[in-house]
Amino acid sequence: MKVKKYKKNPILVPDFKKIYESSSVYNPSAVAFKKKVYLIYRAEDNPYDYVSRLCLATSKDGYSFKRYKDNPIFVPKGIKEQRGVEDPRITKIGDKYYMTYTAYEKFLGSDKHKFHLALATSKDLIRWKRQGIIFKQEKAGLIYPKKINGRYIMFFGEGFIKTATSKDLIRWKKDKKVFLKPRKGFFDSRLVEVGPNIVELKDKLLMIYNSSDSFKRYQPGFLFLDKENPTKVLYRSNQSLIYPEKHFELYGKVNNVIFVQGLIKHKNKLLIYYGGADKCIGVAEIKLK
Repeated sequence: MKVKKYKKNPILVPDFKKIYESSSVYNPSAVAFKKKVYLIYRAEDNPYDYVSRLCLATSKDGYSFKRYKDNPIFVPKGIKEQRGVEDPRITKIGDKYYMTYTAYEKFLGSDKHKFHLALATSKDLIRWKRQGIIFKQEKAGLIYPKKINGRYIMFFGEGFIKTATSKDLIRWKKDKKVFLKPRKGFFDSRLVEVGPNIVELKDKLLMIYNSSDSFKRYQPGFLFLDKENPTKVLYRSNQSLIYPEKHFELYGKVNNVIFVQGLIKHKNKLLIYYGGADKCIGVAEIKLK
């Protein structure tokens, strides 16, 4: 697939006048809502003892965004979120939006962290109701919006991508089999992690996933999945979709990072929204034809 980066990237950068996003804005989820593109993105207050909050920006064309006047829209609450709320992924099911996010509890030292995969719901993408912790010491959850054999499927995990199923979208049961593993010698040799929403393309499903190689360069790959069984992989890319090359992708809080979390169909294109070097937000496009 041919991917073209927007020539005016980055589309969102930190706003130094606002303390809650004075350091970084990145890893956005994207939703098409009321003829606009809604980006719910991770915002951080400083690079040393950062706390993440979720903010909103909207756009009519998918490229030029305006921040919501009452940001942030989702802030840490309680002990399990005292270090922040991170990396939203949003799926619409019926008339409700389901947002998985990382509840960051604390830093334990020596690169050890305590975090949880959590869930919240909304009908307007602004007011969110917490539904609790899905799994402890897990992160990165993506819910597929259609039931398969009477159950919903969630792809989740960092390092390896795993799956879980649920009848009610609240209580989830982990599957024993690993869905996707890193591959030695490829761009995804170090780790793989869930990306943005899954998109239907005629007779198959497109899943973009995040990954890192042995040099700790983050770049996304993609899968084609079976529409009747989304846990069945039909094809896996041998090259990354895009890779860090621009200054805002190469240098930031974490260098050499393109991390995709937003994907929508917009007119005759797919728009891919990503965090660059854990600092700014960029967009790229794929022409559907």
